[in-house]
Amino acid sequence: MYRISELAELVGLSRTALLYYEKLELIVAKRRANGYRVYNDEDVQTVRLIQQLQNGGLTLAECKACLKSKLDKEVLNTRYTALKNDIEQKQRSLDLLAGLLGKSESKSWHTTLAQIAPDAHLNWLKVQGYDEKQALRIRWLSKDMNEHEKYMHDFFSIFESIENWGPGSEDDTRKAFNSLGFKPQRILEIGCGNGNSTLRLAKFSDAHIVAIDNEQSALDRLSAKIALLSLDARISTHCMSMTDLEFADVRFDSDLG
Repeated sequence: MYRISELAELVGLSRTALLYYEKLELIVAKRRANGYRVYNDEDVQTVRLIQQLQNGGLTLAECKACLKSKLDKEVLNTRYTALKNDIEQKQRSLDLLAGLLGKSESKSWHTTLAQIAPDAHLNWLKVQGYDEKQALRIRWLSKDMNEHEKYMHDFFSIFESIENWGPGSEDDTRKAFNSLGFKPQRILEIGCGNGNSTLRLAKFSDAHIVAIDNEQSALDRLSAKIALLSLDARISTHCMSMTDLEFADVRFDSDLG
């Protein structure tokens, strides 16, 4: 037999909680001649069973019903759905905190915020210590790539048959090149497109040219032109974003974009 203080220590509950259990008739104490409540092993096991049911989200009233009759599947389904939703919400909260702490990626959160509150998102990034350029880069990296693919599809449907994909001419390229005031040996061309300006740079200099674009089909067109003109030794192409360049250890004389 166990006194209430002994039962409380055994099951990890307070004396007040056990008295409440008794009030709900979940357990029933016997009285000794001196008036002390005492409980047996059956009471210990009943309390432990109730604790396990409560771990599933059941209230004490629902636990009592489970002890007296078969499980109510409707009640269990309601608790299951509520607990599942609560876990999903907490997981979203955990993912957000992990992203803000740099423990995981936070692209989806930035993407959502940039869509529903773009100005507030940008201002908040600045408050967090990012300058305008860094804040805009985070927004760019958070863009929905499905939207980018749709944009590129529409772009090519319009511009595929056009030789020049942007403003400029051979004279413009010559002027820009001559304004450098020196003859570069290594040139990084950012956003080369289908490569017209790349070939002009090769014409105006003896430099080695690294041409980058984030559209592989454009680079494929440029590679075919490079091979046709036997410029493979002087021009190399790389498919990458201008916001994520991979040339940290390489020095260029000129960055053109």
